[in-house]
Amino acid sequence: MKQITVRRVEDQWIELAKQRAKVRQVSLNQVFVEALAKGLGANGEAATNGLEKYAGGADFGSGWDEYLTRDLMKIDEEIWK
Repeated sequence: MKQITVRRVEDQWIELAKQRAKVRQVSLNQVFVEALAKGLGANGEAATNGLEKYAGGADFGSGWDEYLTRDLMKIDEEIWK
C-alpha cells in the first residue's frame, strides 16, 4: 500500500472524522481510508447522493397512472406555439 498526502482538507471534515474515530474507537486514518473507499465505490458500494431512499417502490395510490396520463403528460398546445 502507498501513503499519500491530501491537501486542502476542510477543518470541519477533520473534526467530523475525529468524532467518528472516537465513537468507533478506531484511528483517524481508518475513518479516512473507509471514507475514500466508500466515496470511490471501491468497496462494492456505488457512491451515492443519498437520494436513493426516495426512488422506486413508492405507492402513490390507485389513481396515479391515470393522473400521469390525464394531467402531467398533457401537452398545452398554446405554450408550444
